[in-house]
Amino acid sequence: MISHKQMEAVYWVMRLGTFHAAAVHLNVSQSTISKRVQESEALLGCEIFERNTRNVELTPMGRSIIGIVEKILDLHEEIRHTVRNPEQFSGRFRFGTTEMIAVSWLPRLVSAIRHAYPHVVLEPVIDNAWTLFNGLREHTLDLVITPKLRGELDLPHLRLGSVGVSWMCSSSLYDGPSELPIDRLVEFPLLIQSENSSIYDLVTHWFRQCGVSINRTIICNNTTAVAELAKAGFGMACLPTMYFMPHVNSSALRIIRIVPEPPPLEFVAAYRNDRMAPICARIAQMAQTENDFHRHE
Repeated sequence: MISHKQMEAVYWVMRLGTFHAAAVHLNVSQSTISKRVQESEALLGCEIFERNTRNVELTPMGRSIIGIVEKILDLHEEIRHTVRNPEQFSGRFRFGTTEMIAVSWLPRLVSAIRHAYPHVVLEPVIDNAWTLFNGLREHTLDLVITPKLRGELDLPHLRLGSVGVSWMCSSSLYDGPSELPIDRLVEFPLLIQSENSSIYDLVTHWFRQCGVSINRTIICNNTTAVAELAKAGFGMACLPTMYFMPHVNSSALRIIRIVPEPPPLEFVAAYRNDRMAPICARIAQMAQTENDFHRHE
């Protein structure tokens, strides 16, 4: 019978597509992964992977047994979580957040995770919402904390709260009334986050719903840079209100209320329904406790 570590090696090579990726995920050398796979094949008396292709692929026999391997690993994980104290969980935990969380309450969340799981190796990744969800689906991330993109979310998730957005600009760009209809807004250059971001997703859908087209835009993949461009008078920027109020209070930016108002960003903690789900669910609850969204709803 092949061992748990050998089954892990087989499973993650299959899931991630290469021996190198499996080694990185399991925090061992690539030679160790190769040895465990070879040992598994020797014990079973068959080849599990085709090795004559650029990407590793399962043989017909490998496809027959991989579902059983996954079930055994899931059962092992369930047993481990049942009989061991939570603080004994160890290994790598990769989770993704957006820039806005990284500069606000991420340190509190990291502190809470380390207190609950002192032996875990945390690997936070900061990126845009689309890339984070893609990483979750491709098994390079265990959990993501990000605004929900439009459409149904077909993953286990926990709602964290909402964050309002506002259009902001420098007085050097516009010093008129603080309320404008949306058709006046698009007369100005617009500063928007990159196409894979949640704010881009929200704003472009809002414009379409209002029947308004936009032409003059500057697109940037960094929210702080967008705010700096707005402060310099390059355009109107759609920004998370609560995180940029210090700039408003210092008169570096002013809020322009647009009619109709854009909807808020809805944040979730999402994860896969696999053997990491119990840990992910608990960390999602920590995110629900540690976030500061409820103070601004």
